[in-house]
Amino acid sequence: MHRLARALRYCHATTRVPPLTHDGSKRLRHTDVSARPTAELKIPVPYGHLAAKEWLPVPCEDPERRMICLHGHQDNAGSFDFLLPKLDARWRAVALDYTGHGLSSHLPKGCAYTANHFVADMVRTVRFLGWQKFCLVGHSMGGALAQLYANLFPDQVKKVVMIDSLAVTCRPPSMVLKLFRTTMLESMRIEDKDPLSQPSYTEEQLVQLYMKTSSWGYLPNDAKTILKRGSVSIGDSRFILTKDPRLRTTSWSKIDRAEILEYIKAYKNDLLVLNALPGIGVCSVWHQKVLDVCQENCRKFEYLQLEGNHHMHMNKADLVAKHVGRFLEDMQ
Repeated sequence: MHRLARALRYCHATTRVPPLTHDGSKRLRHTDVSARPTAELKIPVPYGHLAAKEWLPVPCEDPERRMICLHGHQDNAGSFDFLLPKLDARWRAVALDYTGHGLSSHLPKGCAYTANHFVADMVRTVRFLGWQKFCLVGHSMGGALAQLYANLFPDQVKKVVMIDSLAVTCRPPSMVLKLFRTTMLESMRIEDKDPLSQPSYTEEQLVQLYMKTSSWGYLPNDAKTILKRGSVSIGDSRFILTKDPRLRTTSWSKIDRAEILEYIKAYKNDLLVLNALPGIGVCSVWHQKVLDVCQENCRKFEYLQLEGNHHMHMNKADLVAKHVGRFLEDMQ
């Protein structure tokens, strides 16, 4: 952690910060290969900041076209670098790095990562932006948390897009104690490690690490894109990961399936679910129960199965953008 902090301080010290924008916020502006203007946001939180990548609207902002993009577990805002340039440029999009991910601050030592904390990240982001209404686009964990946020604050969320995701994770009651114990002990083990012992890698080693440790289909270009925010140089062509290793022991919700089915009734607006085949795989019976509740309660509900792996929004961005763009542009 100390090596990461020093590396990030070096990056910040050698980056030229532009003057304040018209709305008074500090942003690092640049243009990516798509020529769509972007900016880096730093959202204050009690333990540091949340980082976010903002895709600025062209030619001007339309208050009806605002979205927050939410990445999967241990990914980061770069997850949307392929999809967002393919959507209508009039959309203002903010892709968030959840706490402990990407360029966002880590939780203090002794604190645990939970689904509730990630929802709090979203609340803080919305307050920072000052938005009253917006759409949510989430991948994997981000999709489940988008749905959870929409259930908690249904008046704010006009549309939800879930990419290879459906409802928050729940476990059979027989597994809860074992998982709780395993998570607790692993969290303590990571916490006790020497922060100076964080391993470093070459760029190629990092790409291979991502491809080998994920069973959900990182292609080489996917991994390289995630690593733009997910790693930092420490010199001599060596890199360290920016994500908090304690994310491996994130504590997920302990609510049961009956409770999940009840609370997803709260969101009444538009919902699009894009399921990847083979994707991450789902329990078909449970999956269908959730879909039935969404169908019954949402004003507009679409469920599509698309051929692709878990990160199809990255490696099949054209296909995903076609459906997401059409859904978002339906303003009825």
